[in-house]
Amino acid sequence: MKKTNDITQDELANTFKAERSRLLKYACYRLGNEDDAKDVLQDTFLKLYTRITGADDLQINDLRSYLFRTLTNVCAKWQTGINRIKTIPLDMKTDVAEASDPGNESDYKRIVGLLTEIPDEQAEIIRLRIYGDNSFAEVAEILSLPLSTVKSRFLYGLEKLRKNMKKQSTTIKSTRL
Repeated sequence: MKKTNDITQDELANTFKAERSRLLKYACYRLGNEDDAKDVLQDTFLKLYTRITGADDLQINDLRSYLFRTLTNVCAKWQTGINRIKTIPLDMKTDVAEASDPGNESDYKRIVGLLTEIPDEQAEIIRLRIYGDNSFAEVAEILSLPLSTVKSRFLYGLEKLRKNMKKQSTTIKSTRL
């Protein structure tokens, strides 16, 4: 295959295949559902494939980090609605569709809801670290942040999540009484 700046099309494909499950998991928890996550993953691969085959001056030091950084950007654009097609809201699904709904969908939505209650920079680090299965050093590289900043934002984000979950738990208990 054509070699471009030390990254070949085969290397991109192989790295993408090796990281696909982590990338998909990250995208699911970023977007809230698996269908959108799969679409974004496909858009990410196409964008990178086009970029490495058409660029003469593209410098990529760590392809795995570059994949996650690109996926993060594609997810952000997807969430703004630029690339989205209008769909039927989930609450308008028919009973047949609800029966085929995967069990993970409710987990994605619950966690996405919790993560929207904390600052974006903390939520993004939590998603990349936990659902993207990246080390703190890899998250720092993906987001171009100092390692200490990544670690502190992760810790602060977890603390806020715990408080919010405790608050939700207290609210649920009081409504049952």
